[in-house]
Amino acid sequence: MRPIGLDRADGSAKAFLEATLPHLDIIYRVAFHTAHDHHRAEDLVQETYLRAYAAFAGHHGTSTRAWLVTICLNLARSESRRRSRRVVEAPLPDDDIAPAANPPVTDLVIAGLERERVTRALAQLPEEQRLAIVLMDLAGQTAAEVAGQLGCSRNTVLSRVHRGHRRLAGILAREDVDHGL
Repeated sequence: MRPIGLDRADGSAKAFLEATLPHLDIIYRVAFHTAHDHHRAEDLVQETYLRAYAAFAGHHGTSTRAWLVTICLNLARSESRRRSRRVVEAPLPDDDIAPAANPPVTDLVIAGLERERVTRALAQLPEEQRLAIVLMDLAGQTAAEVAGQLGCSRNTVLSRVHRGHRRLAGILAREDVDHGL
């Protein structure tokens, strides 16, 4: 069974997949650092690709990656605004969940914990700094591309990244996190 919407005979589905799939990992990283949750990030990536596919015929830009990141950021902002307007009930912890039978290798666990701390520290940054760092450091965008997506100057982006790095280093130093990850 083919995915819904990818049954066009004109080859545009193949062109879309060839143009966008190489950027899937980057879009997921951007989505995760804006959503702060794996499930929401996956939903955000899926919605990003659905919107991109619907608009692909009109996309004639030079950077498909920047186009996808912009769609992802706009969706994340919209979702954040929707979520802030509604009351969310937090689920109670489930005490019936049994621990994993085969824990991963100790080094992998420690590395996972360090990455989790870095992610939490990144979440403590102001949104402007966090987005600039995520887009430049994780998504590999240039300062000019990020400036276009965030609607500010290139120098503002560089300033946000610099200040964000300094603030992030301070947070990590207070939490005694290994910066080598």
